[in-house]
Amino acid sequence: MALRSLILRTTALVSLAAPVAHAQVVGADDTVDRFFPLSESASVPPTQVRAETNGTATRAGADGSSGYGVTQTVEMVALPGLALRAGGELRSGGEGFTPEVQAKYQFLRQGKHGVNLSAGARYKQLGFSSDGGEVELFVSAGRRWGQLLGTANFVAGHEMERQDADFEGHVGLGYLLTEHLMVGLNSRFKQEAEMGGKPPGGRVGREFELVSGGTVGYQWRILEASVLAGWHMPKASDEQGAIALMRVGLNF
Repeated sequence: MALRSLILRTTALVSLAAPVAHAQVVGADDTVDRFFPLSESASVPPTQVRAETNGTATRAGADGSSGYGVTQTVEMVALPGLALRAGGELRSGGEGFTPEVQAKYQFLRQGKHGVNLSAGARYKQLGFSSDGGEVELFVSAGRRWGQLLGTANFVAGHEMERQDADFEGHVGLGYLLTEHLMVGLNSRFKQEAEMGGKPPGGRVGREFELVSGGTVGYQWRILEASVLAGWHMPKASDEQGAIALMRVGLNF
């Protein structure tokens, strides 16, 4: 009877503690930078499995031409601090479904080290130049100061079919209206570096891409969602116009 009573009490305590522990993990300082839809989070997922969907819609030019992109990924925490991700992207323009994979390791956590810091590598079948596959190395940092949030990424990519590279910089700043609702700004800049020389006939338009806008992020239980509305200056074009993004993540 004593053993049975101990088991029942232990089960009850675990049941009561589970929701509290989950809330602390999802709302912890080392996960809030996931509110920024343009940037890679400086932390691994707060649970063992995370499914994420990203959607992008653009409209630019005097003729109001539009484009879209949809990405679906699944990320798993294979070891403490190590997250593996696989998925694919569908863009307008006829490229079809293109797979991508990623590995990320979190070296520092704000709760212990004062800042979140991760680094990793990813492969994308469709690179920045759209000429073939690309390998990227990235570093992501993030921190929370009371109600203020900040995140920054640096990414270096190298194309598989040519000796060309590109570099990215991401910056995000936000303010937590509540523990579950953030408003802020998020920007991403990509610059192409043609180390193998310009292709025959040269290029049309700018050799960089800029996306910037205001963002709103919300977290409730297993759901994380963020939207961005702003301005887009696409590569290989002289046009510019509006852009809208949405990111939805589910942490299981």
